[in-house]
Amino acid sequence: MAGLDPFQPDQDYCVYCHAPAAGMCARCGALCCGDCVELVMGWTTQRAICSSCADAEPATPRQAAPWLLALIVAAGVGLVLALAY
Repeated sequence: MAGLDPFQPDQDYCVYCHAPAAGMCARCGALCCGDCVELVMGWTTQRAICSSCADAEPATPRQAAPWLLALIVAAGVGLVLALAY
């Protein structure tokens, strides 16, 4: 008789609804099922992120655009001021 093997579950389960997990969240790494993730566009492909990570980030790029525009304008003004003096 061989030694005892450690217990290994048959499947990994979703941390939110305890259904069989389909994969990991692309942002935090939590195991999630297909119902508990949202597909969002990355730089080149779609990625699946869990609902808590989706709530933490802006829903659309338009919501992030004013901050990005303000950052570009501030960098431009800083560059102009640095070159002027």
